[in-house]
Amino acid sequence: MAKSALPSADNISIDEFQRYLEQYPSCLKAISESKGAKPGQETLASLDHYRYEKAIDTFRSKDKSVSMGLDDVKTLVEWKLRHGKFRPTLMKLVSSNEPGFVKDTIQKAINHYRRKSDLAGTLNILTQLKGIGPATASLLLAVHDAENVIFFADEAFHWLCCHGSKAPIKYDQKEYMELNRRAQALAKRLSVKAVDVERVAFVLMRTVTPEAPAGAGKPSSELPADNKAKKQPAKRKALDDDTSVEPPQSQRILTGPLPISLRVLNHKQRLRKDEMRPFPSAGPIQLQPRFAAIKEGLAAGKEAALAASWGRLLRDLSKEVDQVSLLGSGAIPIIDFTNITSSAQAESFSTHLRERGVGIIRNVVCRETALAWSQDAGEYIDRNSHTRSSAPKHLQLHEVYWSTAQVRARAHPNLLAAQRFAMSIWKSKDPNARVTSYFPVAYADRLRTWTSITADVTNNAHIDGGSVERWEPDGYGRAGTYEKIFQGRWEEYDPWESSTRLGVTSDLYHKAGACSIFRMFQGLLALDHIPSGGQGSVRACPLPRLATAYVLLRPFFSSSSSNPSEKPSLTDGWSFARPQNSILHGAIPSYAQEISPALHPHLQLDRSLVPVPDLQPGDYLIWHPDLIHAISDGAYDRGGGGGPRQTSPRRNATTKPMYMCLPACPLTQTNALYLSRQRKAFLLGHPGPDFGGGARESDHPDRPGVQEVNDAGGDEGLRAMGLLPWDEEEADTDEERRVLAMANGILFPDLYDMV
Repeated sequence: MAKSALPSADNISIDEFQRYLEQYPSCLKAISESKGAKPGQETLASLDHYRYEKAIDTFRSKDKSVSMGLDDVKTLVEWKLRHGKFRPTLMKLVSSNEPGFVKDTIQKAINHYRRKSDLAGTLNILTQLKGIGPATASLLLAVHDAENVIFFADEAFHWLCCHGSKAPIKYDQKEYMELNRRAQALAKRLSVKAVDVERVAFVLMRTVTPEAPAGAGKPSSELPADNKAKKQPAKRKALDDDTSVEPPQSQRILTGPLPISLRVLNHKQRLRKDEMRPFPSAGPIQLQPRFAAIKEGLAAGKEAALAASWGRLLRDLSKEVDQVSLLGSGAIPIIDFTNITSSAQAESFSTHLRERGVGIIRNVVCRETALAWSQDAGEYIDRNSHTRSSAPKHLQLHEVYWSTAQVRARAHPNLLAAQRFAMSIWKSKDPNARVTSYFPVAYADRLRTWTSITADVTNNAHIDGGSVERWEPDGYGRAGTYEKIFQGRWEEYDPWESSTRLGVTSDLYHKAGACSIFRMFQGLLALDHIPSGGQGSVRACPLPRLATAYVLLRPFFSSSSSNPSEKPSLTDGWSFARPQNSILHGAIPSYAQEISPALHPHLQLDRSLVPVPDLQPGDYLIWHPDLIHAISDGAYDRGGGGGPRQTSPRRNATTKPMYMCLPACPLTQTNALYLSRQRKAFLLGHPGPDFGGGARESDHPDRPGVQEVNDAGGDEGLRAMGLLPWDEEEADTDEERRVLAMANGILFPDLYDMV
């Protein structure tokens, strides 16, 4: 079909309009033939006949005895998916509606529309159905009133509202109302029907080269859609440009006909982060001179404000340490998984979680399931000759990422629901921030077990997520995460503000203690009983705002005590240091952030690090990514307040307690990019991108594949692993929809090449 300049909707003549309308059948036929149909599946041409002829003839009647049912809706949705942009899970959502509810809801909507001509109100009624957003709702209404209501098609919006430019679409009601207004104006000017405007727009956007006038909108940089339709499909590439071997059959995508792209970003081999170094020293260490310059730059012009804020901080910190010391384990909120949807209990838990930064969700998976996972993981480790244990003498951090137990846990609907619930306390001051906590993504971390060697718990207190990066302009400074603290207004710092974490680089040195994605919570799922204060138990400093402010401001202040052996006062004799040195107490490039009594005396770690209560198999412990915590190395601590020990039925005294590292991660651009690389690692049996290279599990006979993810978590579990696109119509807000579209574009670029 010959190309020509795209006519403007404002100036197109009736003769031009009719000429393009006459081209619709041949245009649709060419696309239908290029797509074909599977055995038993209707062709696009057949579906198009139903959409534009049979459905309109059936439902435009005002006879109340004729009403649309679920099967009619599914046929129209099938047409929508084949005619325009593919939505992989839309049909499943639509099909999950109860037939009687569908019929009653549509009848109610159409009666409302015919009585009041209220387009917005009608769409509001229709969108009460699952899987029906404003775009699909407009389709259901359009077949009832083809003369006046246009379907919210991409082609119609781009032609009528964007002057032919393929600008992003929000698919919200506001955009649709503008589209319908413009369609009605054109229909009135030319005395044509809205349904014909829709088809002309389709022909124009599929066959005509857009040439937008100056200032009329951003010109499209995409290929004309009909070129895409005729383009021969490329052969599926191997998993990486460096390999010509596809994964074994058990590792291939098993989720239906969806052509999932496995083209992922290559990444550099990182220095081994799984070989955790011990903390280097209990005393302060001078770093490179540039760190003194960084400190001077942060404090420049704010010295007096910082000094005043330091005084306020020490006063409030002392009071809070007294409080948490008195509360002990009682400072840590607990909720049962069955109550996370109970408004009163959920609200109370969330309030205390915001205050303390650490909490426990009990019984996220049942005890029997957790114990079975523990048994399975232990056997997987024993059978895996490539598995190593990187550990100090008390800790065994197994280099295992893809055991069946881990894969099932990450996809388990209860774990995802618990993560979604916990992450909901994070908010963004920037309404346009590309982050949503409603769609968790999986981060493949390792398994941990502990021995019974005794040690001082306060000597391994630390913070995850980098160390010197917290002060560096190219680290957390890129996003202004701690800006309020460095301005001397730590009271205004909100540890639960998400938009100031999206631009963070927390792993500048690619070494131990660093993670390259945004984790809203660190998480541990207990697979065995872990007594409070016992082996492998956790202690936490439940002061997310105060402790973070203290750790960040501590390097700017020094004690005036002249006797280095004398214990400094916690209240007097502290002043802003002039000039600043290069010490960042406890922070050294490539090491985890150390927190110790010697370096951070005001935290009074012997009092502020409180033991986490008993964890039973299936309990989920979560804490803020900046929270100070420590892993207990010793035997049972009678002061833990965790209650009596319980022995798992299949365990004996020599068995090491085990739990999985399962952080809660939101969907962001950075996290989606990481997920694309982690997906490749999963399919090949390699460690995740943050844990070095190698094929340590690729030949393991019991390594699970995509089918196990699907069996454990269905569509939601597949999405969390980057194996299935998100349905953008499931989004509750326009911004959330944009985040899903962004993530789908990163993980599944082939979807946006479909006709």
